[in-house]
Amino acid sequence: MSFKKEFGFKRLTQVDEALEKYLKLFKSIDESETVETVNSLNRVLTKDIKSPEDIPPFNRSAMDGYAVRSIDVSGASESSPVRLKLAGYSTTSNPFNGSMGQCEAVRIDTGARMPEGADSVVMLEYTRRVGDYIEVFKQISPYENVSLRGEDVRKGDVIVYGGIPLTPYDIACLINAGIYEVEVFRKVKVGLAAVGSELLDFPSKLPEGMVREVNRINIKYYLSMYYPVEFKDYGIIPDDHDRVREVIEKGIEENDVMITIGGSSLGKGDVVTDIAENLGNIIVHGVALYPSRPVLLSEMSGKPYIGVPGYPVAAAVTARVFLEPVIMKLAGIRGVLVEGRVKGRLSRRVSSRIGFRHYVRVKLKPSKDGFVVEPIYTSGAGILSSLSLGDGYLIIPEDVEGYEAGDEVEVILYRRVIKV
Repeated sequence: MSFKKEFGFKRLTQVDEALEKYLKLFKSIDESETVETVNSLNRVLTKDIKSPEDIPPFNRSAMDGYAVRSIDVSGASESSPVRLKLAGYSTTSNPFNGSMGQCEAVRIDTGARMPEGADSVVMLEYTRRVGDYIEVFKQISPYENVSLRGEDVRKGDVIVYGGIPLTPYDIACLINAGIYEVEVFRKVKVGLAAVGSELLDFPSKLPEGMVREVNRINIKYYLSMYYPVEFKDYGIIPDDHDRVREVIEKGIEENDVMITIGGSSLGKGDVVTDIAENLGNIIVHGVALYPSRPVLLSEMSGKPYIGVPGYPVAAAVTARVFLEPVIMKLAGIRGVLVEGRVKGRLSRRVSSRIGFRHYVRVKLKPSKDGFVVEPIYTSGAGILSSLSLGDGYLIIPEDVEGYEAGDEVEVILYRRVIKV
């Protein structure tokens, strides 16, 4: 049976083909702004940043102990300790001033500046205090237990890369280098609306025949976790052609990308396809992706307009497969998406259909031999609990006709912590 007869689409486009055709139409947003480094999580630097200074900016102690000249404690042992005169104390807030002479030592804290003349630190447990002197029971090498100037970063070295979202570690590194403002690409402005006369936002009691609208929240939170996005929510739009068209036109005008949820299939009440044909160019309508076949990828006024299927699981899969790459492109992200993955063995057989890429929701169960992968649902695009009860996706490629119980498979995680 052909795709057209079975699903109503003239042709179902393969996922990779659809993405390639669509992404090449759009360019990154070439606008930047300066923000405080402490508020730059997930923002994308316009260029690599180099350190303006050496880090650490001076030689410092890596241990609590005594700063010494290694030559003075050559041959020191428990049976033959070396005695050194105590010349002072160096702390992080009050470093030792002056030069340390022959057969002298300075008490020093971790992170404190090394005294001039000292080249190593002997740990406290290898010493004994005797009045104004210390006895050292172990010989040490030059620069032992010393963190050298520029050991972390040399002045002029790249410390954070442009073109990828900033992590907490990046932000800490920038602040450590004294960089308190950064130039980043501006956030991607995303318009979002749900289409459907049956939808309601947060009703106290759900009338018969109505549905709670959850997809906007799903998509907003998913994309906001990782990317620099700024949403404009146009709410729920009834199945009225003129009203839907008005919102889509406004969304395209006011944002960098416009997304509607629902109304993209070929059902009687769907209006999105007709509007997309009139306002722009439909690049792809219908993909060989389960459970997200009705995806609509369109271009309007040089901007992406995406029609997302209305069933919650289909919307979630569409966000991962299509919305995420589009946002990455617009945000100026230059990198490869790498996701958390774990391998395990299937608890039971899962089937799929050749020619489709299937996203099977699964739960991981730890076992003595690793993880057991338990499929939750292999069908049911409207089963939202299959996402909340699951830990990740088992992706079955287009050329594979399912997996057998006991097969080792790879799961792409959408959780960092799983329930055991």
